[in-house]
Amino acid sequence: MSEASPTTRQRLRPAAGLATFFIAVVGLLAANLVPLMLIALEAEGFSPTGAGAVMTSNLLATALAALLTMRGVAGSRRLLVGRAGLILAFAGYALAAVVPAGGTFLVLVITTAGLGSGAALSAGGAALASFDGSNRVVGLNVLFNRGLNAVLLALVPAIGLSTLSVFGSVAAVCLISLALVHLLPRAVPQPRDEVRTEPGPAPTPSAGSSGAGPSAAVTVAGVALLACFAVWALSEDALWAIAGTMGAEQAALDDALLGVVLSLSTVGGLAGALLVVVTGARFGRAIPLALMLVLGGALKLGSTLTTDAMLYAILLILWNFIYGIAYTYFVATAAGLDASGRWSGPILGVYLIGSSFAPVFATSVAEGAGYAGFGWIIGAISIALIVPMVLIARLSVREESRTAQSVPAPAGTEGAAS
Repeated sequence: MSEASPTTRQRLRPAAGLATFFIAVVGLLAANLVPLMLIALEAEGFSPTGAGAVMTSNLLATALAALLTMRGVAGSRRLLVGRAGLILAFAGYALAAVVPAGGTFLVLVITTAGLGSGAALSAGGAALASFDGSNRVVGLNVLFNRGLNAVLLALVPAIGLSTLSVFGSVAAVCLISLALVHLLPRAVPQPRDEVRTEPGPAPTPSAGSSGAGPSAAVTVAGVALLACFAVWALSEDALWAIAGTMGAEQAALDDALLGVVLSLSTVGGLAGALLVVVTGARFGRAIPLALMLVLGGALKLGSTLTTDAMLYAILLILWNFIYGIAYTYFVATAAGLDASGRWSGPILGVYLIGSSFAPVFATSVAEGAGYAGFGWIIGAISIALIVPMVLIARLSVREESRTAQSVPAPAGTEGAAS
């Protein structure tokens, strides 16, 4: 072992990275496959409203489980929580796929699967903080997430939409993740972790630490970050929820152009995450995030004011590009705050909370204040988040620098924090 200071973060290696990305994506699959899941549930006899309620239950269960397990995944129980969550998610989605029963039973197993997905999401999200270079790591995670979802959204309908194909595909991803979970980076020990319950080499405490818990400043910043991210998610997904309706009613956007917009918007989000991967820490975190909030707010407002179909389409695509960058920086900020994953574990679940209420928020505000009023509100939300997020992002960069890797990870410990 070198005489250099001990560290809490490791270089991103393929095995540990793949395990982390797979396990984190499990918790977000249902949210991304909701359109297909609704069709499959309606084919089982659910009304559109009933199918929507089932998926809302699933997503809220995912968010709740991610929040309830945040302490465990930041301590010695990360592998236990991740493995248990994946088993629960696999069982729930597999039963939803193969058991010929509807009604209450299907609601129960899909909600149960959501709880398991939330635990997996928390474990995978926390593991993101184990690596050096949070900007690049989170950007790669977003690329993996979007890429896998794009494959499933194209492949599953080609096979044929049914509970077997839709829920079975999610169960298959859960099974792959279970095979990789042992490679998940171990957590940094927390003050109350008196007994280690995970196999593998013990991780080393952070540089300059003496077993003390996180500072008050980091704790306040972490809580504030979760609140800001939930509010930001609400405003972003609110626009996405009514993008089609608003485009048709206000900008005369036809179905063909809408399809192009939705497709290019996905590409825009991927391009945004890729840009963060390429630039890494070159521009820091605070200034880029502030810039993205300003641009995002302006694009959201502009899309609600325009009456030209082509301009509306361009604004939405650009907004999704900015969204991809901002989302990556938000999660990277959480990963940088604490190497144990104390904040990157729950932040993805917090996003689902904001996202879950976005449709009702969007429709009610647009109905009461009109599309222009709606645009001013969601634009103002982005602007209001600039000051707190700049302060949090600066602290995040300092904390990540303090725990950055200063010694090579020992050979053969790809799955453990060095």
